[in-house]
Amino acid sequence: MNNEARGLVNKAVKQKNMNDVFLLTVRDHFQLSDIGLIVHPDFSVRDNKKWNDYYSEARIVYKEGNESVLEVHISTWQFNIRDPNVDIDKRWRVVLSFPDGNKELIPIGSKIFVSEPDYRNIQGKKA
Repeated sequence: MNNEARGLVNKAVKQKNMNDVFLLTVRDHFQLSDIGLIVHPDFSVRDNKKWNDYYSEARIVYKEGNESVLEVHISTWQFNIRDPNVDIDKRWRVVLSFPDGNKELIPIGSKIFVSEPDYRNIQGKKA
């Protein structure tokens, strides 16, 4: 999406997302054809017995100040780490993926904001 297209999206979503909470700055990302763009960092699973994967919206703020809103899939992933000494916290992680995202749309350095309930859920805090 070019800056002009981002600008059109920005005007429609700015007022709606004034109460979003900063979650992360994208340090890395990779694309999976069936899943979309996965961003890093990921998060610890705070209470994996009660976790349910779900879709929500995230606001992406670009380095130049433009922003857009995209659907985000917030889910737990199990990483296949063969080293038996690696802590379980590194094996199960909460991961954000953007089904319609790509590296151009969410470049490294972008800031991701989510709703307060999503933030609390990802951080493992009670409502």
